[in-house]
Amino acid sequence: MSEFKLGDIFGCEAVKNFGAALRRALRIGDDYASLVELEYVETKEQFEEVIKKFLRRYETIARKGYKGKELSRLSEKDLEELMILVDKYDVKPIRAALISYALVRGEREEVSSEFEEVVADE
Repeated sequence: MSEFKLGDIFGCEAVKNFGAALRRALRIGDDYASLVELEYVETKEQFEEVIKKFLRRYETIARKGYKGKELSRLSEKDLEELMILVDKYDVKPIRAALISYALVRGEREEVSSEFEEVVADE
């Protein structure tokens, strides 16, 4: 039986922020490669490589922006917290949480205005 609660992972701000960035990368930048690569990650070494590739792709998408405004970037704190979670819980539950957050509608998201709000909040 598992020793951790899923709420410890799904409630983490770093997971939420990375998941939201992955969602923006999917919906604005059509970055399906990051989602597919993340889906098949099994080890910590693979995870760090996939996150590096995602961040590189996301930087390009963020610079292009949406409707003329750059997208927000993830913070060093988010990255550090994410890696601490992987060390603590291993890759699979973190991977599942990131993909889940990427595929749900965000709290601020209305039918078509999520990205306008994301850009406006920056």
